[in-house]
Amino acid sequence: MPEPLRKSYIEMGRIHHMRRAIITGMALVAVFVAITLLVVFNVTQSIDASLALAINSTYLGQSMTSLMVAASEYGREYFWIPIVAIMLIFGKKDTKALAIELAALFIVGIVAGEAMKFAMYRARPGADLAGIAMRVPLAVDSSYPSGHALIVFIGAFFALTKFVKSKKARGIAAVLLVEALLVSYSRVYVGAHYPFDVIGGAVLAGAITLLGLAALEKYFGGLIDRLGNAAVKAASFARMPAVL
Repeated sequence: MPEPLRKSYIEMGRIHHMRRAIITGMALVAVFVAITLLVVFNVTQSIDASLALAINSTYLGQSMTSLMVAASEYGREYFWIPIVAIMLIFGKKDTKALAIELAALFIVGIVAGEAMKFAMYRARPGADLAGIAMRVPLAVDSSYPSGHALIVFIGAFFALTKFVKSKKARGIAAVLLVEALLVSYSRVYVGAHYPFDVIGGAVLAGAITLLGLAALEKYFGGLIDRLGNAAVKAASFARMPAVL
């Protein structure tokens, strides 16, 4: 195949992929809005409360409870910040660029989550429901959406989106998805969230990941490339080996 034609096919595939990501991302925004309205108007409160009590009251034993508490308390910042740092410090240029993209999505997720919590308040199940066993300290901010689910699912969806071509990388993405599911389930188990808090956070994470990556590729590709080059130079100056 002639080189210009091959490049044309590649560009057409890239545009098609971006359009599909944008359409899917917008659909997830609509789903998130629908879930939010259901929560705001208490349409789902009865089933949400029943599920929260059922999950929270199903004692899993000392070992599994300790795992759930650890996942709930350390599965967000203490898990993802080191991953981004390792990618940025020890990654090759492409990996460093991925770390910058992921960090940007995390920042958007934090801002969006905090804005939602500021715009609406939902009491935590531990403060609102009799019979909830609090296994972590009770937070005072809004229960909806789950900030933990939002961040860990951004990481998992990012990996699933970026690592679809390599079999080994797909395995890593699958592990990260399991981690996101574990953290999200643990937030309900320890009494910190209702199930719909977690579902809303996960859906918002999908929207931010897909729309964010499309925006980064279209509008900030040059900036990410320059930041990646700067990170490569900084790592080289510090004699950090590029092994990822």
